[in-house]
Amino acid sequence: MITFNKLSVGFNHKTVLAELTGELRKGDLIALMGINGVGKSCFLKTITGLNPLIKGELSLDEKPYSTYSELDLAKKISVVLTDRVQVDYLRVSELIMLGRSPYTNFWGEVAAEDKTAVNDIIKMLNIESITESFFSDLSDGQKQRALLARALVQSPDYLFLDEPTTYLDIPSKIELMKILRSVSQDKCVGVLFSTHDLSLVENVVDQIWLIDSQGVLHKKSPEEMNRSGLLAKNFNL
Repeated sequence: MITFNKLSVGFNHKTVLAELTGELRKGDLIALMGINGVGKSCFLKTITGLNPLIKGELSLDEKPYSTYSELDLAKKISVVLTDRVQVDYLRVSELIMLGRSPYTNFWGEVAAEDKTAVNDIIKMLNIESITESFFSDLSDGQKQRALLARALVQSPDYLFLDEPTTYLDIPSKIELMKILRSVSQDKCVGVLFSTHDLSLVENVVDQIWLIDSQGVLHKKSPEEMNRSGLLAKNFNL
């Protein structure tokens, strides 16, 4: 599992959040919530290894992140960020295959097991019809699925997504939640994603992690979070 203890996160040596403690286990599906600007993205980028931690302890399978090479970390952790990906002249199948980079040899040669992994994820996400399309020609919902496929073919133990439903319509949002639930349960992947949409996640996730306006991280089941009144207080509901 991923554990963090008294973790401080930020950027340019400026602390945004401090004293964060918790753990993410394989098979967990957790929604990270909080008002805009509270530090959700900074927190996600730190526990994925993209941002250096400022202070505290951050471990993966009881070993500090610093003991892992970038390649080894890429075999454990996949990330899908909010940034709109601009990819010209790259077909969806080629984009997805890039997720196998941690497993290919020095020349980037694709083995039979890489092709199998890609085909399995394409079928799981039901995107066979767009694999030969150019990524730049896809709708927002199709692009999100393609990026999720690229992340999943890394065969990660942990998957992190920053606001994955931002550009999606309601049916696509619901379908994505079903997919993430399946990934966590059927593939035993620990999934943590940030969102503002309580109604979308409250009957799907195992826990809600709420970063309040004071920077305190609260970790509760959806039912406990609703009873506590913390969501209503933080989102002025």
